[in-house]
Formats: sequence, structure tokens, C-alpha cells
Amino acid sequence: MKIRTLVVDDEPLARAKVCRMLATQADVDVVGEASSGDQAIAAIGEQRPDLLFLDVQMPAPDGIAVMRAVQETWLPCTIFTTAYAQHAVEAFELQAIDYLLKPFSESRFTLALDRARSRLAQAPAGRDERLAALLRRPEVTARPVERFLVKNNERYVVVSAADIVWVESAANYVVLHTPAGNQVLRRTLAQLESELDPEVFYRTSRSTLVNLGSVREVQVLPSGDHAVCLSDGKQVPLTRGLREFQERLQSPRTLRRVVMST
Repeated sequence: MKIRTLVVDDEPLARAKVCRMLATQADVDVVGEASSGDQAIAAIGEQRPDLLFLDVQMPAPDGIAVMRAVQETWLPCTIFTTAYAQHAVEAFELQAIDYLLKPFSESRFTLALDRARSRLAQAPAGRDERLAALLRRPEVTARPVERFLVKNNERYVVVSAADIVWVESAANYVVLHTPAGNQVLRRTLAQLESELDPEVFYRTSRSTLVNLGSVREVQVLPSGDHAVCLSDGKQVPLTRGLREFQERLQSPRTLRRVVMST
């Protein structure tokens, strides 16, 4: 079996160099190229490569954001390529993740590829545990996730965090409600909350998380409780303090006004 490989870099010459070196490897099959993070996320879902050559520094979403988007669906063995990002390089070394520091030599490339072969021989396809551990490191996971790759039957769907209206908990899964439909993601609500931008998403109750930009009004129920009304017509309970919620709605980043109705 050949190693199905995807090459991701926003620089055409850099992609061409990697592909040229891979062309000499009899056990490698380059199944695709991607020039942006968005293309990479989609290609990983479609191709499910065994091996990924991934540029760290790309216009958003960058290489780390790509990995975070696909981490629960298909996490291939990955060799990062980088010219800077010394903090990331240190994290790669701590988790024994291989990387190529640009400009890299053919001998260094061969060494990285040999290491990848060894990992692939030992680990199941689509789940690089070293990479998963890297993504859990605080210095790597500080930035909010902007996109998620969600498995939907035999397809993989890219869901933008900005398109999520609200989220509901379902045991060890969450349901992402978007205008295009609902998608189920393997995460706890607490895990997802930690990955999303806290200035945009707010935990209204133990089981619901809302996009503050989708809030239309807050209703006072006959019981005296409050319900948050969203842009898709859904009402979700607000069990946290109303004052805190109002302050979050009126923060400079949210730029929304809460409308009270009875």
C-alpha cells in the first residue's frame, strides 16, 4: 500500500519542492495539493490522507487551525513545514512531532519522511496521538477555533464557527445549529466552549451555548425565568445572571443591544 499524501502550502514554489521530492519515493502517492487552510480542511475530509505536509504560516486558517478543525474526524500523520514560529517549534519538539525548517535540505526531508513511515507502521490511520497531544498544549491551543470538520454519514462537512447560531449538549456530543442545518460533533459542551471565542459565544445554561451575534431578544417568562430568543426562532433557557448576560451583549466586540419583552 502506498502512503497517500496531501501537500499544503500557500506558496506554489514550496508545494512544488515537496511534490518534486515525493515524486522520487516509490511508496508515496500524492493525492492532492492545497494552497489555503480552507482547501486543506476540505481536502483532508475528502481524501483522508495517511500523511500530511502542512505549512504552519498561512493566511487564516493557519496550519494549527487546520489541525484543530479536523482533530476529531481525521488526524493524519503530519510533518509541519515552517520558517518562523519558534514557540511552535519548541512545542513540536516536546511532543516529538517532526517539522521541516525552511529552507530544508533533501537529507532532512528524507529523515522526516522516514520517521513518518515508522509512525504510520505503528499507529492506526487517521489518528496521530502525538499530534493530538500537541493540540492540547496551552501555547498551541490559545487561539479560538474558526472551523470544524464534521463527519456526516459518508461526507465531511466544514462548519464555520461564525455560522453557529447555538449549540446544545448531547452527552459526549454537541449539536451545532446553523442556518444550513444541524451537525453533530464529538465534543463535550465544556470542551467546545474552551475552543470557541469567549467574546462571541456564551454559556446560557448547563446544556446550551449561544452565539451572541444571533441573539434577538430576552423574554421574561410567566415563571419569572428568562429565555434567550435566537435568529433561527429557537428559545433557549438563560439560567445565569441577566446582568452578566447584558454586559456581554453590550461589550465592544458584540455590539448588540438586548431587547426585553414580556
